[in-house]
Amino acid sequence: MKLHEQIYQTHRELIESLTLQLADHLRGAIEHHGNISFVVSGGNTPKPLYKQLSQQHLAWDHVTICPSDERWVATDHDDSNYKMLKNTLLQNAADKASLLSLKSDQAFSDAAMSLTPAVQALSKPLNIVLLGMGDDGHIASLFPDANELEHALSAPLSEPVSTIQSESKGARVTLTLPTLLNAEHIFLLFTGNEKWHVYKKAKESPSSLSLPIGHLLHKATCPLTVCWSPDV
Repeated sequence: MKLHEQIYQTHRELIESLTLQLADHLRGAIEHHGNISFVVSGGNTPKPLYKQLSQQHLAWDHVTICPSDERWVATDHDDSNYKMLKNTLLQNAADKASLLSLKSDQAFSDAAMSLTPAVQALSKPLNIVLLGMGDDGHIASLFPDANELEHALSAPLSEPVSTIQSESKGARVTLTLPTLLNAEHIFLLFTGNEKWHVYKKAKESPSSLSLPIGHLLHKATCPLTVCWSPDV
């Protein structure tokens, strides 16, 4: 793995730099592959990034965007990552991109199976993966308190989607860690000193189920760019 840590003084500097980096990587991937996949994080931290990235001029009609995970709510629900991405990233120049939903009409128990064909149809390896990290060290919906965590950390690539029942976060659907790791380039975005300490601890804890981010850091074989600022 090629780990590259980028530390910024302010959140604004981080967002401006990462916007340009992602736009350059997207352009390069489109030029090289034609149609590409872009997996993106939910949450509040990347919202300003998505708004800026949406204004970058590139061949968005060649980009399929997929959330890394999703709450098991309707796509028009205020907690839906799909809705958030529609309202932030798929605007302006980026409104021509395709957006994959990780919420199906099937029962939650059948979600992984029903969503697998659409995820399998994404270009592989995934061209760009952008992840965030929670205070508890989770990435996507790989939560430390999830009963399905061990499966989601090690599932075969033929099973790219996992359902997650978290006592703290409820019902979720997530791309599995092996699927997220099957990428050309991974970006990890987080802010604040508390999360930096979690990140540093995870670098020293490669196999702890209490810090899922550690599995990403120690198992990634593609370039991994970490973008952080103390300013949230």
